[in-house]
Amino acid sequence: MGHQPITPDMTVWSVYRRYPQTLDVFFSFGCPDIRQGLFPLAMRFMKLKWAARAHKVPVEDMIRALNAVAR
Repeated sequence: MGHQPITPDMTVWSVYRRYPQTLDVFFSFGCPDIRQGLFPLAMRFMKLKWAARAHKVPVEDMIRALNAVAR
């Protein structure tokens, strides 16, 4: 199974579940621990572009970093 490019319209949870190694990237952009509390439920609906906006980071930077780690 090859690498499917990560896009801004994917949910945080779908990226994390497929590429668990991206967790540190999420942390580096200020995201909370998406494995605990209510975050796993909320992240099933949160798109990457919304997460980037919420943490005031350029979505392109987040997507680039996630794709680099997901390979």
